[in-house]
Amino acid sequence: MKIDKSKPSHWLKLLSFAAQATVGLLLRPLSKKSAVTLYGHKLNGNLLPLYQQCPDAVFLSMDRDYCLALHAQGIRAQWACTPGAALLLARSKAIISDHGLHSLEPLLPAYRKTGLKCFDVWHGIPFKGFDADDFRLQRTYDEVWVASPLHRELYIERYGFAPEKVIVTGYARTDALVQPAHTNIELREHLKLPADGAIILFAPTWAQDTQGRSLYPFGHNETEFLTVLSELARAHNATVILRTHLNSSGTEVRREYSNICRMPSNQWTDTESILQVSDVLICDWSSIAFDYLLLGRPTLFLDVPAPFRKGFSLGPEYRFGALVCSLKTLMQELERAIEQPDEYWRSHAEKHSAVLTDIYGAWADGKATQRCLERLSEW
Repeated sequence: MKIDKSKPSHWLKLLSFAAQATVGLLLRPLSKKSAVTLYGHKLNGNLLPLYQQCPDAVFLSMDRDYCLALHAQGIRAQWACTPGAALLLARSKAIISDHGLHSLEPLLPAYRKTGLKCFDVWHGIPFKGFDADDFRLQRTYDEVWVASPLHRELYIERYGFAPEKVIVTGYARTDALVQPAHTNIELREHLKLPADGAIILFAPTWAQDTQGRSLYPFGHNETEFLTVLSELARAHNATVILRTHLNSSGTEVRREYSNICRMPSNQWTDTESILQVSDVLICDWSSIAFDYLLLGRPTLFLDVPAPFRKGFSLGPEYRFGALVCSLKTLMQELERAIEQPDEYWRSHAEKHSAVLTDIYGAWADGKATQRCLERLSEW
Protein backbone atom coordinates (compact mmCIF):
# COMPACT_ATOMS: atom_id res chain seq x y z
CA MET A 1 0.00 0.00 0.00
CA LYS A 2 1.27 3.45 -0.91
CA ILE A 3 0.93 5.90 1.97
CA ASP A 4 -0.56 9.32 1.25
CA LYS A 5 0.23 11.44 4.31
CA SER A 6 -2.41 13.98 3.31
CA LYS A 7 -5.16 11.43 4.03
CA PRO A 8 -6.33 11.06 7.66
CA SER A 9 -7.47 7.50 6.90
CA HIS A 10 -3.88 6.54 6.06
CA TRP A 11 -2.64 7.98 9.36
CA LEU A 12 -5.30 5.93 11.14
CA LYS A 13 -4.06 2.78 9.40
CA LEU A 14 -0.47 3.57 10.38
CA LEU A 15 -1.52 4.01 14.01
CA SER A 16 -3.58 0.82 13.95
CA PHE A 17 -0.68 -1.12 12.47
CA ALA A 18 1.66 0.31 15.13
CA ALA A 19 -0.73 -0.84 17.85
CA GLN A 20 -0.89 -4.39 16.45
CA ALA A 21 2.89 -4.49 16.03
CA THR A 22 3.29 -3.48 19.67
CA VAL A 23 0.94 -6.24 20.83
CA GLY A 24 2.74 -8.72 18.58
CA LEU A 25 6.06 -7.80 20.17
CA LEU A 26 4.66 -8.41 23.66
CA LEU A 27 3.31 -11.81 22.59
CA ARG A 28 6.52 -13.07 20.99
CA PRO A 29 7.99 -14.68 24.15
CA LEU A 30 4.84 -16.82 24.38
CA SER A 31 4.65 -17.84 20.72
CA LYS A 32 6.17 -20.60 18.62
CA LYS A 33 8.04 -19.11 15.68
CA SER A 34 6.99 -20.75 12.41
CA ALA A 35 5.60 -18.09 10.03
CA VAL A 36 7.40 -16.08 7.36
CA THR A 37 5.89 -12.61 6.91
CA LEU A 38 6.11 -11.00 3.49
CA TYR A 39 5.71 -7.22 3.43
CA GLY A 40 5.45 -4.87 0.47
CA HIS A 41 3.07 -2.67 -1.49
CA LYS A 42 1.63 -5.65 -3.38
CA LEU A 43 2.13 -9.40 -3.46
CA ASN A 44 4.10 -9.32 -6.70
CA GLY A 45 7.65 -8.99 -7.94
CA ASN A 46 10.17 -10.94 -5.90
CA LEU A 47 7.68 -11.57 -3.09
CA LEU A 48 5.19 -13.54 -5.18
CA PRO A 49 7.39 -16.53 -6.14
CA LEU A 50 8.65 -16.70 -2.55
CA TYR A 51 5.05 -16.90 -1.36
CA GLN A 52 4.24 -19.56 -3.94
CA GLN A 53 7.08 -21.82 -2.85
CA CYS A 54 7.08 -21.19 0.91
CA PRO A 55 4.07 -22.81 2.65
CA ASP A 56 4.75 -20.85 5.85
CA ALA A 57 4.57 -17.45 4.13
CA VAL A 58 1.79 -14.92 4.80
CA PHE A 59 1.48 -11.56 3.06
CA LEU A 60 0.92 -8.63 5.44
CA SER A 61 -0.63 -5.38 4.17
CA MET A 62 -2.32 -2.23 5.47
CA ASP A 63 -4.65 -2.29 2.47
CA ARG A 64 -7.87 -3.95 3.67
CA ASP A 65 -9.52 -4.15 0.25
CA TYR A 66 -6.40 -5.71 -1.27
CA CYS A 67 -6.27 -8.31 1.51
CA LEU A 68 -9.91 -9.19 0.88
CA ALA A 69 -9.21 -9.58 -2.83
CA LEU A 70 -6.29 -11.89 -2.03
CA HIS A 71 -8.44 -13.92 0.35
CA ALA A 72 -10.99 -14.38 -2.43
CA GLN A 73 -8.20 -15.98 -4.49
CA GLY A 74 -7.30 -18.34 -1.64
CA ILE A 75 -4.09 -16.46 -0.81
CA ARG A 76 -2.75 -16.25 2.73
CA ALA A 77 -2.96 -12.54 3.50
CA GLN A 78 -3.33 -10.61 6.74
CA TRP A 79 -4.62 -7.08 7.20
CA ALA A 80 -2.13 -5.19 9.37
CA CYS A 81 -4.78 -3.29 11.35
CA THR A 82 -6.45 -6.19 13.18
CA PRO A 83 -5.39 -8.55 16.00
CA GLY A 84 -4.57 -11.19 13.41
CA ALA A 85 -1.54 -9.08 12.47
CA ALA A 86 -0.33 -9.09 16.07
CA LEU A 87 -0.62 -12.88 16.16
CA LEU A 88 1.22 -13.21 12.84
CA LEU A 89 4.08 -10.98 13.97
CA ALA A 90 4.24 -12.80 17.30
CA ARG A 91 4.87 -16.13 15.58
CA SER A 92 7.05 -14.91 12.68
CA LYS A 93 10.56 -16.27 12.48
CA ALA A 94 11.44 -13.97 9.58
CA ILE A 95 10.19 -11.01 7.61
CA ILE A 96 11.00 -10.51 3.94
CA SER A 97 10.31 -7.08 2.46
CA ASP A 98 10.80 -5.38 -0.87
CA HIS A 99 10.41 -1.83 0.44
CA GLY A 100 10.08 -0.17 3.86
CA LEU A 101 8.19 -1.50 6.87
CA HIS A 102 6.01 1.52 7.73
CA SER A 103 4.76 1.29 11.34
CA LEU A 104 6.85 -1.78 12.09
CA GLU A 105 10.12 0.04 11.49
CA PRO A 106 10.41 1.84 14.90
CA LEU A 107 9.85 -1.49 16.67
CA LEU A 108 12.25 -3.47 14.55
CA PRO A 109 15.24 -3.31 16.95
CA ALA A 110 13.05 -4.77 19.69
CA TYR A 111 11.74 -7.45 17.34
CA ARG A 112 15.31 -8.33 16.36
CA LYS A 113 16.17 -8.91 20.02
CA THR A 114 13.38 -11.52 20.15
CA GLY A 115 14.92 -13.44 17.25
CA LEU A 116 13.14 -12.04 14.19
CA LYS A 117 15.32 -12.36 11.06
CA CYS A 118 15.04 -9.74 8.33
CA PHE A 119 15.69 -10.06 4.59
CA ASP A 120 15.27 -7.63 1.73
CA VAL A 121 14.40 -8.46 -1.88
CA TRP A 122 14.12 -4.92 -3.22
CA HIS A 123 11.99 -4.62 -6.32
CA GLY A 124 14.28 -3.05 -8.88
CA ILE A 125 17.60 -3.02 -10.67
CA PRO A 126 17.67 0.74 -11.03
CA PHE A 127 18.63 3.44 -13.42
CA LYS A 128 17.64 5.79 -10.60
CA GLY A 129 20.44 7.00 -8.37
CA PHE A 130 20.45 6.24 -4.65
CA ASP A 131 22.88 6.78 -1.81
CA ALA A 132 23.51 5.23 1.57
CA ASP A 133 20.80 7.33 3.28
CA ASP A 134 18.13 5.62 1.19
CA PHE A 135 18.95 2.23 2.72
CA ARG A 136 19.35 3.00 6.41
CA LEU A 137 16.66 0.48 7.35
CA GLN A 138 17.83 -2.31 5.04
CA ARG A 139 21.42 -2.06 6.27
CA THR A 140 20.15 -3.29 9.66
CA TYR A 141 18.74 -6.47 8.07
CA ASP A 142 20.43 -9.84 8.28
CA GLU A 143 20.78 -10.10 4.49
CA VAL A 144 19.76 -8.50 1.22
CA TRP A 145 19.31 -10.80 -1.78
CA VAL A 146 20.39 -9.23 -5.04
CA ALA A 147 20.31 -10.01 -8.75
CA SER A 148 23.98 -10.34 -9.70
CA PRO A 149 27.58 -9.50 -8.80
CA LEU A 150 27.12 -6.07 -10.43
CA HIS A 151 24.14 -5.39 -8.23
CA ARG A 152 26.08 -6.56 -5.16
CA GLU A 153 28.85 -4.11 -6.01
CA LEU A 154 26.31 -1.28 -6.11
CA TYR A 155 25.03 -2.21 -2.66
CA ILE A 156 28.48 -2.30 -1.15
CA GLU A 157 30.23 0.57 -2.94
CA ARG A 158 27.33 2.99 -3.43
CA TYR A 159 24.76 2.13 -0.78
CA GLY A 160 27.11 1.36 2.11
CA PHE A 161 26.21 -2.26 2.90
CA ALA A 162 28.57 -4.60 4.72
CA PRO A 163 29.81 -7.16 2.16
CA GLU A 164 28.77 -10.15 4.26
CA LYS A 165 25.13 -8.99 4.18
CA VAL A 166 24.79 -8.78 0.40
CA ILE A 167 24.09 -12.19 -1.11
CA VAL A 168 23.77 -12.88 -4.83
CA THR A 169 20.76 -15.12 -5.38
CA GLY A 170 19.31 -13.75 -8.60
CA TYR A 171 15.89 -12.10 -8.56
CA ALA A 172 13.08 -14.53 -7.75
CA ARG A 173 10.67 -12.76 -10.08
CA THR A 174 12.88 -13.44 -13.10
CA ASP A 175 12.24 -17.19 -12.78
CA ALA A 176 8.86 -16.73 -14.44
CA LEU A 177 10.51 -14.98 -17.39
CA VAL A 178 13.27 -17.55 -17.84
CA GLN A 179 11.06 -20.59 -17.28
CA PRO A 180 7.45 -19.47 -17.89
CA ALA A 181 4.69 -21.64 -16.47
CA HIS A 182 2.13 -20.53 -19.06
CA THR A 183 2.06 -20.16 -22.82
CA ASN A 184 1.65 -16.85 -24.63
CA ILE A 185 -1.85 -17.92 -25.71
CA GLU A 186 -2.85 -18.72 -22.13
CA LEU A 187 -1.52 -15.42 -20.84
CA ARG A 188 -3.24 -13.39 -23.56
CA GLU A 189 -6.52 -15.04 -22.64
CA HIS A 190 -5.93 -14.41 -18.93
CA LEU A 191 -5.12 -10.74 -19.60
CA LYS A 192 -8.09 -10.38 -21.99
CA LEU A 193 -5.84 -9.41 -24.89
CA PRO A 194 -6.38 -10.28 -28.59
CA ALA A 195 -5.25 -13.77 -29.53
CA ASP A 196 -3.12 -12.50 -32.41
CA GLY A 197 -1.20 -9.43 -33.49
CA ALA A 198 1.85 -7.81 -31.91
CA ILE A 199 1.69 -6.51 -28.34
CA ILE A 200 3.46 -3.19 -27.73
CA LEU A 201 4.09 -2.36 -24.07
CA PHE A 202 4.40 1.34 -23.19
CA ALA A 203 5.68 1.54 -19.60
CA PRO A 204 6.92 5.01 -18.63
CA THR A 205 8.37 5.63 -15.20
CA TRP A 206 6.74 8.01 -12.73
CA ALA A 207 7.59 11.65 -12.00
CA GLN A 208 10.28 10.65 -9.46
CA ASP A 209 12.12 13.85 -8.43
CA THR A 210 10.82 16.03 -11.27
CA GLN A 211 7.58 17.71 -10.27
CA GLY A 212 5.04 17.96 -13.08
CA ARG A 213 6.84 15.46 -15.31
CA SER A 214 4.58 14.14 -18.06
CA LEU A 215 4.03 10.48 -18.90
CA TYR A 216 4.27 11.46 -22.54
CA PRO A 217 7.61 12.35 -24.15
CA PHE A 218 8.99 15.06 -26.41
CA GLY A 219 6.52 17.73 -25.27
CA HIS A 220 3.43 15.92 -26.54
CA ASN A 221 0.24 15.72 -24.54
CA GLU A 222 -1.87 12.61 -24.03
CA THR A 223 -4.08 13.12 -27.08
CA GLU A 224 -1.19 13.78 -29.46
CA PHE A 225 0.95 10.89 -28.29
CA LEU A 226 -1.69 8.20 -27.82
CA THR A 227 -3.54 9.10 -31.02
CA VAL A 228 -0.40 8.50 -33.10
CA LEU A 229 0.40 5.30 -31.18
CA SER A 230 -3.18 4.12 -31.64
CA GLU A 231 -3.08 4.75 -35.39
CA LEU A 232 0.15 2.80 -35.79
CA ALA A 233 -1.22 -0.11 -33.75
CA ARG A 234 -4.40 -0.22 -35.81
CA ALA A 235 -2.43 -0.16 -39.07
CA HIS A 236 -0.33 -3.14 -37.96
CA ASN A 237 -3.07 -5.15 -36.23
CA ALA A 238 -1.24 -4.56 -32.95
CA THR A 239 -2.34 -3.81 -29.40
CA VAL A 240 -0.69 -1.27 -27.11
CA ILE A 241 -0.62 -1.94 -23.37
CA LEU A 242 -0.36 1.34 -21.47
CA ARG A 243 1.13 0.45 -18.10
CA THR A 244 1.56 3.36 -15.70
CA HIS A 245 3.70 3.06 -12.57
CA LEU A 246 2.23 2.42 -9.13
CA ASN A 247 3.27 5.96 -8.14
CA SER A 248 1.67 7.62 -11.18
CA SER A 249 -1.53 8.54 -9.37
CA GLY A 250 -3.55 11.37 -10.86
CA THR A 251 -2.32 10.63 -14.38
CA GLU A 252 -5.26 8.55 -15.56
CA VAL A 253 -5.94 8.50 -19.29
CA ARG A 254 -8.87 10.80 -19.99
CA ARG A 255 -10.50 8.92 -22.86
CA GLU A 256 -10.46 5.67 -24.83
CA TYR A 257 -8.13 5.05 -27.79
CA SER A 258 -8.59 2.20 -30.23
CA ASN A 259 -6.07 -0.64 -29.93
CA ILE A 260 -4.81 0.74 -26.60
CA CYS A 261 -5.45 -1.27 -23.42
CA ARG A 262 -4.84 0.34 -20.05
CA MET A 263 -3.20 -1.89 -17.44
CA PRO A 264 -1.98 0.38 -14.60
CA SER A 265 0.33 -1.20 -12.05
CA ASN A 266 -2.01 -0.61 -9.12
CA GLN A 267 -4.71 -2.74 -10.79
CA TRP A 268 -2.65 -5.26 -12.79
CA THR A 269 0.05 -6.35 -10.39
CA ASP A 270 1.43 -9.33 -12.34
CA THR A 271 4.12 -7.52 -14.31
CA GLU A 272 5.83 -10.72 -15.41
CA SER A 273 2.78 -11.97 -17.33
CA ILE A 274 2.48 -8.64 -19.13
CA LEU A 275 6.16 -8.72 -20.04
CA GLN A 276 5.88 -12.29 -21.33
CA VAL A 277 3.17 -11.42 -23.87
CA SER A 278 4.79 -8.18 -25.05
CA ASP A 279 6.64 -8.19 -28.36
CA VAL A 280 8.12 -4.69 -28.07
CA LEU A 281 8.79 -2.46 -25.06
CA ILE A 282 8.72 1.35 -25.07
CA CYS A 283 10.15 2.85 -21.89
CA ASP A 284 12.23 5.76 -20.64
CA TRP A 285 14.12 5.29 -17.36
CA SER A 286 11.99 2.55 -15.84
CA SER A 287 13.78 -0.43 -14.29
CA ILE A 288 11.21 -2.62 -16.06
CA ALA A 289 13.64 -2.55 -19.00
CA PHE A 290 16.04 -4.82 -17.11
CA ASP A 291 13.34 -7.44 -16.55
CA TYR A 292 12.34 -7.26 -20.20
CA LEU A 293 15.99 -7.66 -21.20
CA LEU A 294 15.74 -11.33 -20.22
CA LEU A 295 13.18 -11.98 -22.96
CA GLY A 296 15.46 -10.90 -25.80
CA ARG A 297 12.93 -8.68 -27.59
CA PRO A 298 13.12 -5.24 -29.19
CA THR A 299 13.24 -2.38 -26.70
CA LEU A 300 12.88 1.30 -27.54
CA PHE A 301 14.19 3.88 -25.09
CA LEU A 302 12.66 7.36 -25.09
CA ASP A 303 15.65 9.67 -24.97
CA VAL A 304 14.23 12.15 -22.47
CA PRO A 305 15.84 13.77 -19.41
CA ALA A 306 16.15 11.42 -16.44
CA PRO A 307 13.98 12.51 -13.48
CA PHE A 308 16.50 11.55 -10.79
CA ARG A 309 17.80 14.04 -8.22
CA LYS A 310 20.69 11.77 -7.18
CA GLY A 311 21.85 10.87 -10.66
CA PHE A 312 22.16 7.25 -11.76
CA SER A 313 22.83 3.88 -10.21
CA LEU A 314 23.19 2.29 -13.65
CA GLY A 315 23.87 5.01 -16.19
CA PRO A 316 22.58 5.78 -19.69
CA GLU A 317 25.15 3.39 -21.15
CA TYR A 318 22.93 0.52 -19.95
CA ARG A 319 20.16 1.44 -22.40
CA PHE A 320 20.54 -1.58 -24.62
CA GLY A 321 18.03 -0.93 -27.41
CA ALA A 322 17.13 1.80 -29.87
CA LEU A 323 17.24 5.38 -28.58
CA VAL A 324 14.47 7.57 -29.96
CA CYS A 325 14.41 11.35 -29.64
CA SER A 326 11.12 12.28 -31.33
CA LEU A 327 7.66 10.91 -31.91
CA LYS A 328 8.42 10.47 -35.60
CA THR A 329 11.54 8.42 -34.83
CA LEU A 330 9.60 6.33 -32.32
CA MET A 331 7.02 5.42 -34.94
CA GLN A 332 9.74 4.50 -37.42
CA GLU A 333 11.54 2.27 -34.91
CA LEU A 334 8.28 0.66 -33.84
CA GLU A 335 7.41 -0.24 -37.41
CA ARG A 336 10.89 -1.68 -37.89
CA ALA A 337 10.65 -3.75 -34.70
CA ILE A 338 7.25 -5.14 -35.73
CA GLU A 339 7.75 -5.66 -39.44
CA GLN A 340 11.53 -6.10 -39.77
CA PRO A 341 12.87 -7.44 -36.48
CA ASP A 342 16.03 -8.71 -38.18
CA GLU A 343 16.93 -5.10 -38.91
CA TYR A 344 16.53 -4.23 -35.24
CA TRP A 345 18.77 -7.09 -34.17
CA ARG A 346 21.48 -6.23 -36.68
CA SER A 347 21.79 -2.89 -34.93
CA HIS A 348 21.32 -3.89 -31.29
CA ALA A 349 22.04 -7.60 -30.68
CA GLU A 350 25.58 -6.99 -29.46
CA LYS A 351 24.50 -4.38 -26.90
CA HIS A 352 21.64 -6.59 -25.67
CA SER A 353 24.08 -9.43 -25.06
CA ALA A 354 26.67 -7.26 -23.31
CA VAL A 355 24.19 -5.63 -20.94
CA LEU A 356 22.51 -8.97 -20.19
CA THR A 357 25.88 -10.39 -19.15
CA ASP A 358 26.64 -7.35 -16.97
CA ILE A 359 23.25 -7.16 -15.29
CA TYR A 360 22.61 -10.84 -14.56
CA GLY A 361 25.73 -12.86 -15.25
CA ALA A 362 24.81 -16.50 -14.62
CA TRP A 363 22.11 -15.71 -12.08
CA ALA A 364 19.00 -15.54 -14.28
CA ASP A 365 18.73 -19.31 -14.62
CA GLY A 366 15.24 -19.95 -13.26
CA LYS A 367 16.55 -21.00 -9.84
CA ALA A 368 16.63 -17.69 -7.98
CA THR A 369 13.59 -18.46 -5.80
CA GLN A 370 15.17 -21.75 -4.77
CA ARG A 371 18.39 -19.96 -3.76
CA CYS A 372 16.46 -17.37 -1.73
CA LEU A 373 14.60 -20.05 0.20
CA GLU A 374 17.86 -21.92 0.80
CA ARG A 375 19.30 -18.75 2.34
CA LEU A 376 16.19 -18.42 4.50
CA SER A 377 16.52 -22.00 5.73
CA GLU A 378 20.11 -21.39 6.82
CA TRP A 379 18.90 -18.95 9.45
